[in-house]
Amino acid sequence: YWLLGSLAAITRLDVVSILPALLIGLVPLVLFRWRMNLMTLGDEEAQTLGVDTRLTRALLIAAATLITAAAVSVSGVIGWIGLVIPHIARMLVGPDFRRLLPASMISGAAYLLVVDMLARSIALIEVPLGILTAAVGAPFFLWLLASGRRAWQ
Repeated sequence: YWLLGSLAAITRLDVVSILPALLIGLVPLVLFRWRMNLMTLGDEEAQTLGVDTRLTRALLIAAATLITAAAVSVSGVIGWIGLVIPHIARMLVGPDFRRLLPASMISGAAYLLVVDMLARSIALIEVPLGILTAAVGAPFFLWLLASGRRAWQ
């Protein structure tokens, strides 16, 4: 179950134990949202506008890794959410990280709750979350790749 993810065995103690890591990782992401916007312009443009791209990139990667590691340590690997949900959120709210970051977090949490509810109710035993997220995520990601490829032609 750890390889396909499950929320069935998570307790309040588990949530409390990962809260410090989540908060430490979330603070730089929230504070550096405007720098993320500038970094989408490319390294040279961001540096011209005063962003130390190497330091910012390292900090953002470390923060995202810390949050991901904390979540995976209690739930296991639940694939596709991190690939699909940010793309859907970007389609809904646009590319500005001031809106995209909260939209991704809220929609990812809502999607995970819906998938967890389905996992517990569609069969006599709990279906691993990774199977359900892959059933939705893989076709969506293939559609996203195909539509992106058509845009380049």
